[in-house]
Amino acid sequence: MSNIHLNILIQLAKADGVIVQEEIDMIHEVGRANGMTDEEIRECYEQEMDLDNLSSLSDDEKYELIYSIVQLMKIDGKLYNEEIKYCAKMAAKLGYEESVLFELMLKIYADPDLCADKEALKKHIQEFLIS
Repeated sequence: MSNIHLNILIQLAKADGVIVQEEIDMIHEVGRANGMTDEEIRECYEQEMDLDNLSSLSDDEKYELIYSIVQLMKIDGKLYNEEIKYCAKMAAKLGYEESVLFELMLKIYADPDLCADKEALKKHIQEFLIS
């Protein structure tokens, strides 16, 4: 899952044409949390992965992905149309209703304390899974 997760985050970071340091830091943090070395993380920047079939991921893995996608999208404090479109596409590929993206954005932006209780948010967000 680590390479898929990082590849999605890297593609999102590239979506607006500029990868900022905060995005790089978060990508490295996610990679290290998944036991990857700095070299393995750097290699992910060069990989092109087929992201068409994400249905084999567990519900927990899907949540971790959608959560980190929204976190990365908001990390630079700006929302770009390209990022929103990419996130919506990934949410659909993960099997979520389209509205999950906006629900997460609202929760993460409006109530940062809720993010501290990831389990409660996870339970709420899992209601948006179609499959």
